[in-house]
Amino acid sequence: MASNPRGVAYGAWLLLAISTISLILAAVATFNEGNGIAHTPGTYLVLVSTALMLIGSLMLTFARGMPRWLGGLIAFLILLDLLGTGLAAYLLQTEWLLGCMGVGLVAWLVHVIADPATGKRDRYMTQRKEAVS
Repeated sequence: MASNPRGVAYGAWLLLAISTISLILAAVATFNEGNGIAHTPGTYLVLVSTALMLIGSLMLTFARGMPRWLGGLIAFLILLDLLGTGLAAYLLQTEWLLGCMGVGLVAWLVHVIADPATGKRDRYMTQRKEAVS
């Protein structure tokens, strides 16, 4: 059985799923006339921020060979996006979107703590450690 040396990024995949669902929920909140918050600047802001979160999670999921500093920067920006969108969802009283941001925070933690490291630096650091010992 062949295994992927980089492993599977479960947190990144969960972030991708949550950001896709959040974008759909934000679009419904923005354009649904019966909810009382349709076509307000806050809903447009949430729509744009969830679209940016989707782009960032796509990069984390599919661009696994990016440098570590870029992956860390994208992960940090996604954390800020999750917190800001969660606050906006709370203020707009969109409970489903707020729940998605909570699950997204858990997915972010899984990505940061448990997902295998990305980047080329790990491979070279391991070779250096083996050469020293």
